[in-house]
Amino acid sequence: MSLSQQIFRDTPSRFFAVLTWRYGRLYIDALDKIESIQRHRHGVGLTRPELIQVCDDIIVGGIENIDLPEDLDEELSRITAAEMLRQMLQSEWLEEPKRSDYQRVYYLDSRAELLLECLRRMAYPEQVTFTDKLHLVCSRIMDKDAFDKHPLSDLEACTDNLRYGLQELRSMQQGMARLTQRQLKSDSIKENLRVLYDDFSENIGQRAYKSLIDLDIPVRIPLAREQLNVIHSNPTVIAKMELELQKRHPELTDKEVASRVQTSLADTASMLDSVEPQAEAVDRRAADFARRSFARFRYLQEVSSGRRSEVRELFERVNERYAECKLNALPEELELPSLKIPAVSLLAGIDSLFKPRTTRAKGEPLPLNDFYDDDDSFYALEEMSKNINSSLTTLRANRFFQNLNVGSEGLASKDIPTDVDQWLLNTVGLLLHSDTLASEYEINTPRDETTHAPLPQPDLVDEMLLDQFTIHPKAR
Repeated sequence: MSLSQQIFRDTPSRFFAVLTWRYGRLYIDALDKIESIQRHRHGVGLTRPELIQVCDDIIVGGIENIDLPEDLDEELSRITAAEMLRQMLQSEWLEEPKRSDYQRVYYLDSRAELLLECLRRMAYPEQVTFTDKLHLVCSRIMDKDAFDKHPLSDLEACTDNLRYGLQELRSMQQGMARLTQRQLKSDSIKENLRVLYDDFSENIGQRAYKSLIDLDIPVRIPLAREQLNVIHSNPTVIAKMELELQKRHPELTDKEVASRVQTSLADTASMLDSVEPQAEAVDRRAADFARRSFARFRYLQEVSSGRRSEVRELFERVNERYAECKLNALPEELELPSLKIPAVSLLAGIDSLFKPRTTRAKGEPLPLNDFYDDDDSFYALEEMSKNINSSLTTLRANRFFQNLNVGSEGLASKDIPTDVDQWLLNTVGLLLHSDTLASEYEINTPRDETTHAPLPQPDLVDEMLLDQFTIHPKAR
């Protein structure tokens, strides 16, 4: 059954048609006020006189904001409180349960409360946030203990978090677009600065956008996608998913169960593939906002500066004196007031316009001095250390450790394969992050022993001297 059939199976079409009527705004305000009153009644409904009073107050306060056609008689078309109440009853916004005491008490329908909640979220958008939904997805997919006992539940949790994460990315992009439009509509530098620093920088830049940058999507998403392919090609995991789904829905056939599992995996993979393009769209929107902000500030500084009145007076003088005159028909000497601008040689004379371009001799780059001292060497080593630390992350070290396939007996430093690309940098990353909580391994060296025996000689590995150490997987 389609979505529309499911909605209108129990809901009349008049339920939504009220919003499109001429007085739809009044109905929305009445719905909002009725819900506010009912919320504080603790289960007690509203009587007919109370509803009539609410509708009458809404009509009196909001009828001036309704645009009526010019050929329509306002007196004949004016809505009344009784008619508004009758329309809300017919549209099933309100329900009137039958009572044994024959009292007429009305309650707001639950579907009307859902509609009002949707309208409120449209009128007052939530503050742009970026939670850890996508981080949870990457961590769950990369976790080796996941997708073992209840793989279908784990997959559904990842799908829900992906859906919420993509919604947050889209809301962040739409929030930047709204701020851009606000900047373009404002005519003062003060309002533009408020949009930039109060709305964008504080609410989006320092919170949501910073969290997006810290997530490191270009690194995490490809790894999670590769692991999802491994899960997809694992027949044991697929069999567990099908068994779990069959327990939930025993009426499904084996073919339908297999089709639903494959569809769920395909949906998860599709949403995972759309995360990185959506994040790039957010980056482009942020760059566009920064570019437009700079251009807007520069424009406002030029048109709202102290010279604005003088420039305006100049153009008004030209318009008055040479009205309906084409540009090519203007006289050679314009009788204009003198400009109060210093150094106007270009405007005062035309010599500079005919002056040929000065030819310059081709320069030669001067070689740098080969002299350097200990401070230069220390600075170069420190900069190299910072670059290595920023590139050798814990994620990269764990990736290299997984490729080594280290058994429970461990792997000695002399047995590290050197046919792997950048094996030396990956080995340095193993040593750097061996003591972190996120590492999947631990390293034991003779330096850790308390004996005073001399340290063993370094191992020669691919013409590199490495101190002896052993890599062991962490105990889980």
